[in-house]
Amino acid sequence: MSSDYKEIPEAVSKMLLAPPEKALEAALERRLVRLRCRRGEEGVELYIFHGKDRDYLVFPRRFCTCKDLELNVIMRRAKGTCYHLVAYEIALARNSLRDVEVECEVLFNVALEVLLVQRSPTLQKILFAETG
Repeated sequence: MSSDYKEIPEAVSKMLLAPPEKALEAALERRLVRLRCRRGEEGVELYIFHGKDRDYLVFPRRFCTCKDLELNVIMRRAKGTCYHLVAYEIALARNSLRDVEVECEVLFNVALEVLLVQRSPTLQKILFAETG
């Protein structure tokens, strides 16, 4: 694991001991994307879980925009975390995050699309162009 393993919230670290199959699958399929843009000397990074049907913003070790985290983790306290945050940690440890440099306006548009409709056509085009 990464050198800052101790900083991982307890709920995530527990799931890393026996991660859900879909978290492993997502990491292996490189569905975690790190979008980066530069504005002058400063850079901005945005992490996205590119799911099969939906996309989610991932705030590493803290939060995900999925309904599972909202309902089952925060509201019901039925579990410790969502599998998207676990998949992020696996992808980070395996060095399998997809890194994509974009213009800051594109990064902003992707974030809005994910927040508003839970799917980013802009991100899909970027990823298709990257693999095509």
